[in-house]
Amino acid sequence: MTSKTVLVERDGGVATVTLNRPEKMNALDPELMSELPGRLRELAWDPEVRCVVLTGAGERAFSAGGDISQMGSAASAAAAGRPKGADGLPLLEDTIDTLRRSQEASLLLHEMGKPTLAVINGACAGASLSMALACDLRIAADHAVFTTAFAAIGFSGDFGGSYFMTKILGTAKTRELYFLPERFPADEALRIGLVSRVVPKEKLRDEARALARRLAEGPPIAYRYMKRNLNLAERGIDLRSAIDLEAEAMMRTGRSEDFMNGALAFLAKKPVTFKGR
Repeated sequence: MTSKTVLVERDGGVATVTLNRPEKMNALDPELMSELPGRLRELAWDPEVRCVVLTGAGERAFSAGGDISQMGSAASAAAAGRPKGADGLPLLEDTIDTLRRSQEASLLLHEMGKPTLAVINGACAGASLSMALACDLRIAADHAVFTTAFAAIGFSGDFGGSYFMTKILGTAKTRELYFLPERFPADEALRIGLVSRVVPKEKLRDEARALARRLAEGPPIAYRYMKRNLNLAERGIDLRSAIDLEAEAMMRTGRSEDFMNGALAFLAKKPVTFKGR
């Protein structure tokens, strides 16, 4: 079944996943949230895909976050035909399980063994900001605006945002942005290190395409081990364990055809084509 709310386009080794509800600023409705993890899982295991891009349809928004207007119906749909509590609402455990399944999207973006790139083409709020932070790199248009949004409606936050933002910005700044969910512009996001690059709105797609293509042309085996090492360091692995894992990864990548070709090309001052073997 083809999804209308999650579009996937492949161009060489780049797969672009587009949140496709432009009339609702790409807000995350139940269909989109249930569909997205599966599409990302397919791309994570596809050997032909070497870089995954996440973006939103149109120019107004990357995504405005969860669709508040449908949150009640989402809980009801998730628990359709299941037991309800004394208050007539879906059982709490059912709603928690539904959200956990949706949040697999953030885990996949962060942990898949290939680079992920968030292309932020407008407003980026709440859970969608969390997913952007789950990506390895973020590039934003100069008209983009950001907000955690959760405290404004009495939510605590989801999709790993508190984890990713703390790792990127540190605990003090993260607490400020979560407790006081003001909107801030792209240049401020760049200044504090929330995004990697900010480019003019009209150049975003071209700049993002060039960056994604560069990542897709990189060494996939090395990227896989590199990303593993970085993710483990992020989680606080001790130095000795990190060095041991780096030694293992260096020797594994050093036996790859990619390394042999890369070393020869470097010495000959010629470009190299990495084949992932």
